[in-house]
Amino acid sequence: MKFFSQLVSFVPVVVLSAVGAMAQSSDTVITAIEAFTATSSALGSTVDGLNILNFAISGFEIAQGLGNITTAVTSFNAEFSSITPVYTDPVAVEVVNVLTTFVVVHQQLLNIIIGKHSLAAQFFLTAPIAAALRALEAVVDVFAFDLIALIPTQSGPAMTQISALNVTFTECLTTYSS
Repeated sequence: MKFFSQLVSFVPVVVLSAVGAMAQSSDTVITAIEAFTATSSALGSTVDGLNILNFAISGFEIAQGLGNITTAVTSFNAEFSSITPVYTDPVAVEVVNVLTTFVVVHQQLLNIIIGKHSLAAQFFLTAPIAAALRALEAVVDVFAFDLIALIPTQSGPAMTQISALNVTFTECLTTYSS
């Protein structure tokens, strides 16, 4: 299982590095968001399976998994270009749809992480998890604003999703800062 969880964390980083090297076509951006979603979902499953019996051995996977998502998003952020033309409205709607799915899945992940706070505190893992959460929040914010610039016709719905995600990030960070 440990091999699988590491593979699930590693593959999206490699895939997104290759995807990010291409132009920021709408297909590339949608594929990236879907990959971020899949990675968040896989990490959510891993974290959800942590309990008092296995947390000492596998609890570090929370911070590591968040770090892997951060690395993937950071790599992708570096590929955004200010000269990329904005997407048409139908494409922007599609982007917002996959963004909405990402937000739902990522909020589920963050809520699972919130639920594991007492276990993390017992094993002195709250500080590394909080640091990983702060780093991830920062790169997701950069990604979101770069993305919104490409979908001006759907910036309102996109901002609604990003705002909802920021609320959950804040709740998670508040939990791990106490």
